[in-house]
Amino acid sequence: MKLNFRVYLLRARLLFYTLAGLSGQVLPQVLMRFKLAVSLLFFALAATGAGRTNRVAIGTLAYLGTGQFGSAFRVALDPSALTSQPLSFASVTLFVDGTSQTAGPITTPVTLLYIGGTVNSPLASCASGCVSIAVQLVSATGEPFSFNLLDGEEFTTFAVQTAALRPLPGQKLIQAQQSVPIVLKRNASGK
Repeated sequence: MKLNFRVYLLRARLLFYTLAGLSGQVLPQVLMRFKLAVSLLFFALAATGAGRTNRVAIGTLAYLGTGQFGSAFRVALDPSALTSQPLSFASVTLFVDGTSQTAGPITTPVTLLYIGGTVNSPLASCASGCVSIAVQLVSATGEPFSFNLLDGEEFTTFAVQTAALRPLPGQKLIQAQQSVPIVLKRNASGK
């Protein structure tokens, strides 16, 4: 529901003149009440814009660890807590210390497991440690896209989103079982 500022201002003026009485005198209490009403009106208008969701987490990126079969990475995408709509992406690409592997088109919910450091994998191993692990999501159209949140709010996000794992404070390398949320950010411009 959009608030119409003019309607509320007119109501505040009407209240002001009604409280001032027919004599036309403005009492200090009435003036104070008018100022309070106008202040509350501005606060209410500001609060309605502040209620917009600017970021939504749709999944996680995790470094699971390194074993005899290589280094394992998991990308889990499940926006069902936010929207009833499945989200589609043209590609989901994992980057590990300068190497990358693309999973191609996906539709949520989905969990992708990437293995690095093997003969057939283009991804680096984290056996000696990794300093950068990231995932990049590209929208199905290559353009910003919109979907409805469960509360009915329309959420428009960017065409390309990236989430990255970095070493924890005091660490030089990313640790096994370390994870980061995959977050879509609001694109207010829609461009």
